[in-house]
Amino acid sequence: MPAVLLLTMPVAGCTDGCDNIVIHESASPSGQVKAVMFQRDCGATTGFSTQISVIPTNDELTGGGNAFIADDDHGAAYTGDWGGPWAEMQWVAPDRLIIRYADKARIFEQNGKVSGVRIIYQPVRHHERRD
Repeated sequence: MPAVLLLTMPVAGCTDGCDNIVIHESASPSGQVKAVMFQRDCGATTGFSTQISVIPTNDELTGGGNAFIADDDHGAAYTGDWGGPWAEMQWVAPDRLIIRYADKARIFEQNGKVSGVRIIYQPVRHHERRD
């Protein structure tokens, strides 16, 4: 039993204590990369965030978002069913992605280009939201 504890301690020590729950995943038209929208939960002291990463199609999601990170700014932004601020993403070309998000979301990351993909951001008022 002590050997098992020794083996699990380094694994537990390597994690950042956050959980990623995938909301939506969409491969680019070329199939080379995918956009992954996910909720990141880092514990009771932080709210839910909506994050998006653009990664190679065969890669697994790890860490925080490399394209977009936002929270609901203490309830100011419209939230999605997952608890973080509402967002949606749509490929418009093999190397172009549009990310629409709740206009009152507090933005922490908003990269214009990730992994060769140009990203266009569009804030959306609650009443403009498409279902």
